[in-house]
Amino acid sequence: MAPSFQQLRSLPRTCLSIAIVATSMESIVYPWTGVAAEAVPERMPATIIEGTNAPTALTDPSVNEASRQFKGVPGAMTIKDTSELHLGLASGFQDLFARTPGLVMQSENGSEVGEMSIRGSGVLSDEEPVGIIFLQDGFIMNQGDGQAILEDFDIGTVKYAEVYRGANAFKYGSTSLGGAINLISRTGYDAAPAEIRLEGGSFGFFRGQAASGGVSGPFDYFVSVTGRRTDGYRTHQAENSEGFNGNLGWRISDTLENRVYISLSRTDRQRPGGLTKDELETDPKQADPVAVQQDLNKKWTYSRVADKLTLKTENGQVDAGLFWWHRNLESRDYYTDDSPDGIQGYYSDNVGLMLNSVTRGQVFGLDNQLTVGFSPNVEREVDANYQNLNGLRGLVTARDTEFSVNAPVYLEDQQHLTDRLSVVGGLQAIYAQRNFHDLYFSSVTGDTSADLVVRGLNPKVGLLYEAGRQTQFFANYSRSWEPPSFDNMVEFDDQPGGSLVFTPLAAQHAWTAEVGGRGEEGPFRWELALYHSWVRNELLDINNAQGVNLGAVNVNRSYHQGIEAGLETELLHSLFVPKSARREDDTLVWEQSYTLNDLHFDHDPVYGNNRIGIIPIHLYQAALTYRHPSGFYCGPTLRWNVTKYPVDHANTLYADAYALLGFRVGYQSAKGFSVFAEARNLTDQRYAGDVDPIPDARTTGGAPTIFHPGDGRGVYVGVSWRL
Repeated sequence: MAPSFQQLRSLPRTCLSIAIVATSMESIVYPWTGVAAEAVPERMPATIIEGTNAPTALTDPSVNEASRQFKGVPGAMTIKDTSELHLGLASGFQDLFARTPGLVMQSENGSEVGEMSIRGSGVLSDEEPVGIIFLQDGFIMNQGDGQAILEDFDIGTVKYAEVYRGANAFKYGSTSLGGAINLISRTGYDAAPAEIRLEGGSFGFFRGQAASGGVSGPFDYFVSVTGRRTDGYRTHQAENSEGFNGNLGWRISDTLENRVYISLSRTDRQRPGGLTKDELETDPKQADPVAVQQDLNKKWTYSRVADKLTLKTENGQVDAGLFWWHRNLESRDYYTDDSPDGIQGYYSDNVGLMLNSVTRGQVFGLDNQLTVGFSPNVEREVDANYQNLNGLRGLVTARDTEFSVNAPVYLEDQQHLTDRLSVVGGLQAIYAQRNFHDLYFSSVTGDTSADLVVRGLNPKVGLLYEAGRQTQFFANYSRSWEPPSFDNMVEFDDQPGGSLVFTPLAAQHAWTAEVGGRGEEGPFRWELALYHSWVRNELLDINNAQGVNLGAVNVNRSYHQGIEAGLETELLHSLFVPKSARREDDTLVWEQSYTLNDLHFDHDPVYGNNRIGIIPIHLYQAALTYRHPSGFYCGPTLRWNVTKYPVDHANTLYADAYALLGFRVGYQSAKGFSVFAEARNLTDQRYAGDVDPIPDARTTGGAPTIFHPGDGRGVYVGVSWRL
């Protein structure tokens, strides 16, 4: 049952009452600045931060510099630093990107995001998101055919993230409708000599991290070791993982720096399978009995090395880098006559190059910025499928190699027409190849080897108007283009005794119009974007007119439109601490975000103008936080999926609305000690944390087992310390 208005209204009063105990602690220094209370400057919003003289890495700029560059983006973009992240549980992407407009995250295991969508991207994705380019320090982290495994990122090693929505991700060579997310690593300039963070709580959850960093002459370093385990909210949902992340920087000169990055990780996760809607509502903790019998599981090891060289001058910046990563994975999935995937094992190697140049100057006496880049990457993957005989490998059912190439080259120029008005034009060209080499010839399917080459050309034009130092308005019109992944094109043949079949598909593309703005005025900080995308050849899993599942195909016409809005408001200040020129007063801040995803078929011969399934329609998120200058804080949080949404494209089955109410309280000392307690899903809602995509619930031969329950009520505590 959703929380009532009275419940929501009473929590801030409770929080403020608790805060009275902290009013006598005025001599304690501020935890987020490390200076005495008498010297603390006025708190600045996270997205627009004034410069500082503190040294920082050239290869991984500070959030201050990113905020300044943010002002030159003529479209929807959000910068998320980690200051909010460490107020509570900091386990995964859902914690880092809470209340980020336009970003929809769904999880089937409660601890990590399985599906992520921006502007309706990645409707076909199942466990591994597609439709968004994920990067770390500018290096592409997606597999060669487009998919990403988000556990490759350790958010405890991130100092901030850039979320580019739509074509605003051109600078990273994004080839998708959704955009790009770039995570910037901590370096020796951002770290303490010793750091420890421990978190634990419900469902056997524990996470520990130890890190160290520093600067010595021209060198700096950062290293982090992380371990995480959970028994899971559901039966057969245990998970454990370990990871190492580190980087070493060498400041060759005042303008030139080189940095080497190393990542190692291991993950082992049980998978409880999906439930019917009735099973979710009756007993969400249960697992699918077949999932337990066949021991559904996913485990892998991951290794990555990258090197980045940055030259930065007053007139621009050049980044050049190389990367390689290797994954060895085994996934135990269902094995029946209807689901012959069984046990899949593969190893893959990805290599790539990153070249990016930004040149600033003047044309006709007005500022100009030219960006040129090239970011090719190549993947070779060796696969094999086996029968799943109660968790053990049976006979081979498929064997193949897959070779992927993505090679985007892009150019973007921003020219000021006046001191306040600038125009942006860009062009992106992409070459993509998908080569499938069949190594297992069944009598039914034979040799299905194939090679697919596709090319795309994407223009972009935009306007940016600076109405004031902190207020901007923008408009842009752009084309996006996304090649199909192997998961879209390679499936088992429906006939008994069949094996994998390669079905070539066209690239999905769209024209998108976007308008919006962002700014600050007094106690308000806001951002707003409205967009409409005319999509062609969208990659969706649909049925034909006779109800036969066609698998992934190109849908001729569809459209995506929506609203992405964020608002931060300082409701009150000096509640219990009198305002003084010598010290900071206490504050009550309300953060909100709202996302509308309105996705439809466009006069489809089977689905008409139906809503495209899987993606929640209205998503509202909020946090009300009281902060005392002593370091004490507390307040409620809310994640509200406002309405039900269809889980099939025929719009015959829906996931219900839900509201997840939480509360967090903690203390951060300026000397590096902090402690928190956080409660989640206080009303113990039963809801679908994730849903598998299907064309039509009426043609699945019974109630479809596609619902993955989100976690029930949970309580977590944590402590951290830094030298």
